Amino acid sequence: MKAVVLCADDFGLSAEINEGILQLLECQRLSAVSCMTCLPYWDSSATTLLTFRGRAAIGLHFNLTESSRALPLGRLMQQSLSGRLDRQWVRDELLRQLDDFETMSGCQPDFVDGHQHIHVFPGIRQVLIEVLQARYTDQLPWVRRVSPSLTGHDALLKALVLRLMSTGFVTQMCRQQLPLTQAFAGLYSLNPEADFASLIHGWVDQLPTGGLIMCHPGATGEGVSGLALSRQRELTYLSSDRFMSRLQQQAVSLTDSPALY
Repeated sequence: MKAVVLCADDFGLSAEINEGILQLLECQRLSAVSCMTCLPYWDSSATTLLTFRGRAAIGLHFNLTESSRALPLGRLMQQSLSGRLDRQWVRDELLRQLDDFETMSGCQPDFVDGHQHIHVFPGIRQVLIEVLQARYTDQLPWVRRVSPSLTGHDALLKALVLRLMSTGFVTQMCRQQLPLTQAFAGLYSLNPEADFASLIHGWVDQLPTGGLIMCHPGATGEGVSGLALSRQRELTYLSSDRFMSRLQQQAVSLTDSPALY
């Protein structure tokens, strides 16, 4: 049987997102959760989330684009590519968010990735390597590889941009001997009209054992639109008997331990 990691991103972004993720953990439909610790909704729900430690990997969703100290994503990308990034600001934010995680949980994160994949950006990745190596000398958290396929989803432009921003990321992480996930899926437009059920089972088929799929569920309700509706539709499907039945047909189980380089 093939095992894959199903990771819900954005825990801490809102009460509705937290609620949806906790629902899925309760019924064993997730195997990892990535947390935004610099936002108010982290503190309000972290204690409940941490009761699932041991059944799901719990990590840091490093965030530089959604807080009072954040930069817009476009500007962050420009500064990263042009070499004008303030690395001390990046370091301070990463240390603050790791401190927040450890203060609440009493332990280090199982993994680190980035909100909007900022951890793979040039400049940011160098800070990430330095901080993790200095802080976790006994056991390094694993880091999410972001290597989107150009097929199997409806977001070709996003995939191309991420490939550009992550150029050299795998080589650099492996050279510095940071544990890195081997395979990645979950990228799509996040349009509520997208067929999430078909997409996720396509990713399950494509991934090797130990691969990681990101998802973005939330209990936002059906009277919403845009990304909020997409979150609700992900939650509805992942909560369904159909989801588990399809996984059984595909001979796939969920694991909290990805295959690593």
